[in-house]
Amino acid sequence: MVRLVLSKNDNIKNQIEIHIDSNQTATANKWIALLKSNLQRQVPIKKHVTMHGWIMDQTRTLKHIVDELNQTVDTINKFNFAKHAFVTKQGMIKKDFNIDLNLTIENLMQDKFNLDIVNELHDKFVQLEGAKTLDNLESVSPYFQIATPDIRWQISKLNNLAHELFHWGAEYNRWTQKKCYSPEIHIHYYDNKQDQYFTDEDNKQFTLGFSPGAVYLGDTTVGKTYWDAFNDNDKHIHNSELEPPINITADFHMHFGRGTSTQEDQTSKQNYNGYLDSRGLSNYKPAQTRVGQCLVGCVDFKKSFNSTIIEQIQNLVNEYNNVYAIIVDEYKTTYEWIMSQEEIDILQHA
Repeated sequence: MVRLVLSKNDNIKNQIEIHIDSNQTATANKWIALLKSNLQRQVPIKKHVTMHGWIMDQTRTLKHIVDELNQTVDTINKFNFAKHAFVTKQGMIKKDFNIDLNLTIENLMQDKFNLDIVNELHDKFVQLEGAKTLDNLESVSPYFQIATPDIRWQISKLNNLAHELFHWGAEYNRWTQKKCYSPEIHIHYYDNKQDQYFTDEDNKQFTLGFSPGAVYLGDTTVGKTYWDAFNDNDKHIHNSELEPPINITADFHMHFGRGTSTQEDQTSKQNYNGYLDSRGLSNYKPAQTRVGQCLVGCVDFKKSFNSTIIEQIQNLVNEYNNVYAIIVDEYKTTYEWIMSQEEIDILQHA
């Protein structure tokens, strides 16, 4: 049993508890072992990546996300990477970095939410994160490597906010079209162990569809998996930045929306194959490896909320957007800070 304690940001004593039953599979057992290890080591979580698609949350609105995003972009754009590289003797960069995108609510909210510009934004992060090597500063763009801890955090936050904004927009579009939405809660750790790899026995745990309360493994890929790029309809990311899922991680996310039907799953697979074909990857074996998400458990809605009606559950969880504690058996870690307190994030990027 995994227990997740959520609180409100403005009152951490106002809490709810989510109960998760892990699956009886080898893959889920590996996840639980990694989760216990992170709790035992008290690894901090990334609070900026927790809530995705909670469009009814009035304490974290589109304006909050866009304002913070533009502040982050402005901070990055004002940092002179070329000068800093020269002064700190980390090599020469002839071309500085600038994010020139119209990230306003007016530009995002057109006939429907403009997800394409968010994919462009995420591609900027991938370019900034780059290959962390100083062998060829002009071509590999190791901006992250040469930056100060604060700017490294701003670059990482750019990625976090891009994902948050994309999910907000995707669920807004779903709400306007179908009057339903499918938010998620994500748990991502700093300092995940990278020595646990998927094997053939784990492949069968990957599923194309979604089910209410399902718990899936997170992914630590820099860039995107093929499946994520397809779901984001990302036309800007390069094939070289795509990977299949490789590492089993303690990271996980929970689905608080409706389930998909067998027909919807089959259609997704057909559309995925079409996406690969459009990128010249239809016969590329890694792109057909571990397609979908890796299922490791399910939220016990009845025990957690005394309800199985997804709309009621969404309303109950809404605005409880701070992860206060995670408990697995005898292991427990509390996370006493809130998202706006970024000292731990900066320290993790030092």
